[in-house]
Amino acid sequence: MMFENKVVVVNGGTDGIGKEVVRLFCKEGAIVHFTGRDRDKGAQVETDCDGKAHFYQVHNENPEEIESFFKALETDGHAIDILFNNAGVLSIGMGPLSRVKLDDWNQLIAVNQTAIFLYMKYALAVMGKQKHGVVINNAAILGNDKVNPMLPAYSGTKAAVVAMTQSTALRFANQGIRVNCISPGPTETDLAIKAYGGKENYDKQSQGHPRGSYGKPSEIAEVVLFLASDKASYINGAEIVVDGGYSLK
Repeated sequence: MMFENKVVVVNGGTDGIGKEVVRLFCKEGAIVHFTGRDRDKGAQVETDCDGKAHFYQVHNENPEEIESFFKALETDGHAIDILFNNAGVLSIGMGPLSRVKLDDWNQLIAVNQTAIFLYMKYALAVMGKQKHGVVINNAAILGNDKVNPMLPAYSGTKAAVVAMTQSTALRFANQGIRVNCISPGPTETDLAIKAYGGKENYDKQSQGHPRGSYGKPSEIAEVVLFLASDKASYINGAEIVVDGGYSLK
């Protein structure tokens, strides 16, 4: 198995892309520690992974909870071979900036940007001592490749993820650590369906995709596993667009 006994941390592993990533890593022999808000969903993923995945309830807008999660891993003596920084919010702070409420802006920053920074900060402290590791951040095509006039606040947080990825990759390149990000296009997750106003409209809009349908979480997850593998050893500081050609329109 490709990731036998590798220790993987997944930020946001109870839904959508994150859940598929947890499942695939477990299938490939990894031991996965994943965070999320919902205990019931976390328990279900643990069951699906036959004891190879371990759920921690973490609210990413709370920096103390993120720090406590990493302290728990350290206390238990866990290495961190791979970090997939996945969780994010989209449905708040929509519309032009003139309509974005400050509270919504602050929550977007807290979850989409500050939490990404904190997971990287703590994971890289471990990886730096190990002199090896892989970080993969989940950005979005809206942060760099596909402009949407109704999502300037969200797009700003995702553009920040791309920039943090590239800067950090350069900083750690000579320490055996690779840092990349993926930028998915529209993908069939609860978050995306809610942003489109429901499943009916999501399905209708997906017909306008160049291939006639939006992505599946499993399609994105396969790219994450490739980037985490030794097969991607010469890929560092990259933004990998995974959108089936959507951003070319």
